[in-house]
Amino acid sequence: MSTAAAAGRPYAGKGLADRRSEQRERILMAARDVFATRRYGGAAVEDIVARARVSRTTFYMFFENKEQCLLAVHRVGLERIGTAVIAAAARSAEQGLAPPALIRAEVRAVLGAYAEDPAMARILLIEIVGATPAAERAHVRARGVAASIIQARLEQYSFWRRRSPAHRRIASLATMAAIGEAIGDLVTTGRISEWESLVGPLSEFIGRALIDPKDLP
Repeated sequence: MSTAAAAGRPYAGKGLADRRSEQRERILMAARDVFATRRYGGAAVEDIVARARVSRTTFYMFFENKEQCLLAVHRVGLERIGTAVIAAAARSAEQGLAPPALIRAEVRAVLGAYAEDPAMARILLIEIVGATPAAERAHVRARGVAASIIQARLEQYSFWRRRSPAHRRIASLATMAAIGEAIGDLVTTGRISEWESLVGPLSEFIGRALIDPKDLP
């Protein structure tokens, strides 16, 4: 049997592609935990591979270096938050919620998504910031995308369609910052389990900033 054929041979019922996918996932989740506990500067590839139970060779099969691994972890976290936001928006649309209830439902969804994985929340909100120039660029891009998503939501609301693009952009950035700073404070102080306590006050704060006064309860 050729080496190539042997490499693709199923092992424990799994083919090579499945095994590689599982290895990559283990590395990413191990890196998430290591970066969250040791910070980027204090983390080493050796720490990641030990936690993932893979070899250094396997690590470098997927990632050129520690920085590329951090960026991959960051992308995974953003995808998870994005999925939660999209699902919440779809539910809100189906239910035809009034603006105050809509904001509350989506704030709950975003906070809950962060709280579901505290280590990943730390990566997305704290550790990515300034870790490396590439990490900072990824962080800035993510902020821009998040603000654009909020802005698109505002443009569905007649009150904000009448405002200028500059007004909508500032409101979107401020909303994103309010959510990020609020949950980031819980992450840094080790109180992420208290996330539900933020839903009410944060929703009210954002609502008063974004909702036409005549639509407020």
